[in-house]
Amino acid sequence: MGIDCPANWADDHVRAALDISEKSFRDSCDRQKMRARVIRKKRAVGLVPNAGERIPREALDETVLLVQSELQNNKTLLPFCAFNGGKDAWVDIGNKRVGVQVLQAYLGIPRELTLHIGDQFLNTGNDYAARDCCPCVWITDPDETTYMLKSILRLAGVSLDGHNSPSLEDFSLAIPSIQDGHAANIGNENEAVDFLEMTRRHEKDEMMDVYTGELISKTI
Repeated sequence: MGIDCPANWADDHVRAALDISEKSFRDSCDRQKMRARVIRKKRAVGLVPNAGERIPREALDETVLLVQSELQNNKTLLPFCAFNGGKDAWVDIGNKRVGVQVLQAYLGIPRELTLHIGDQFLNTGNDYAARDCCPCVWITDPDETTYMLKSILRLAGVSLDGHNSPSLEDFSLAIPSIQDGHAANIGNENEAVDFLEMTRRHEKDEMMDVYTGELISKTI
């Protein structure tokens, strides 16, 4: 994967891109008088609304277009994604093309057997870059995602009788069919993808603060 491989990203290149992004966000916040704050992470910078406030979509788009231009003008050496998240704006080091390619290499799945489903394919969205590495489906809401996944499972020969929505077990059954008899293996040919572990990690992620990444306690 060359420069696109996250392991090859030099810390000074990451820091330089984040410095440009942070300054751009702060300038946009001051210029547009947004009631927001800037958050900096190890490989990302975000502009998020203050508690109880809302940032207009147009202001977020303007912020993203400006930071994209500044990163490009400074000839940023790393792949990045500057996007309007709907309620906030972010610059990530890396993008979904990198993420999809890492998964393709890790699971041994070619691009023609990969499908990316997303809802942000405009140039201010975070799905745009995935177009470079696999077929994509543009959806508008979670119901359309469910429809697409069910359609894939039916094409793979998995019965959905009595299922309200596809489960991870359904996908574990579908993978061999989708890949013409070759399961998605990790490590060696006898070790299949652990979907139960994926579920556990997902449930844990739901306990994280979406902005800071800090674990929070679930309350009822």
